[in-house]
Amino acid sequence: MMRTLILGVALASLAAPPLLAQTPPDSTTAAKPPLSLFIDGKGPNGMSDLPMGVKRIPDSNIVVSGHQKGGALGMLFGVVGVAIQSAANTDAGGKRTNDIQDALRFDVAGKTSELTANILTEEAFRGAYTLATEESPSAVSVVPYIVLTYVNETDVRPYIVLKTKLEPEASSKKPRTIKYFCCEGPAMPLTGEGSLTDNNGEKLKALLTTELETAVRIMLADRHQPFARNDDARLDINGSLPFVGKPLKWRGWDLGSYKDYRLIEFRGGIMVFGGVHAVEPGALEIAPYVKKK
Repeated sequence: MMRTLILGVALASLAAPPLLAQTPPDSTTAAKPPLSLFIDGKGPNGMSDLPMGVKRIPDSNIVVSGHQKGGALGMLFGVVGVAIQSAANTDAGGKRTNDIQDALRFDVAGKTSELTANILTEEAFRGAYTLATEESPSAVSVVPYIVLTYVNETDVRPYIVLKTKLEPEASSKKPRTIKYFCCEGPAMPLTGEGSLTDNNGEKLKALLTTELETAVRIMLADRHQPFARNDDARLDINGSLPFVGKPLKWRGWDLGSYKDYRLIEFRGGIMVFGGVHAVEPGALEIAPYVKKK
């Protein structure tokens, strides 16, 4: 029973004890009070969560991205140019989703609360967390949302995002933010027969549920016993990332693994895809960092 409950997060380059390892009753870990979590349904907010030109599905925490055109051109004309380009991109995103909005609806906040409550009954997390029903300064807020990212004219990759706010570091009064991303499976058509939204979004909702469970488990593991952040464990990454419609080369940091997933962190609080990513085998080109001469 235990081996199915303990999360197998192996930290690359550094040895670490098993997650949520059992400790004597009088130990510091045992005496640590449970961490309060509040699942917040407000959705993404601000430029650190959403780039220009995304389309937000009305009355939902689902955004559509990757369809934007001419972003760099808009930047050349300052704030006004960006605003004009953003409005055009948002309109373009709306045209792609106007007829399927009902099939896209998924109560991501409600599902996050349900999955988290179930996971917290498992022995691995028992006593480590409590779920708050109201927002409070002592609770860690968890804001879930969904990003449907177009990778071409028809196909999208759905990403689950969990945005968490932590207590400020000793040298700062501002809360820290860490996001957790999960995307499973290949890109698929958003519309049409056999697509993600066919049969009232049956495939999409099933996929989002499995992605959400993975993201919640990784988030809980990292918040209970933070993954070792080794500044030297740098990686060169190439491939599809949330919000970005074309393959992108970027710098990541290796946090180890969870099941078959590689855990990669993209650093930088102002980046919309900054945070911890659960990456399936083959989903990204991953290579050791090579310093440019």
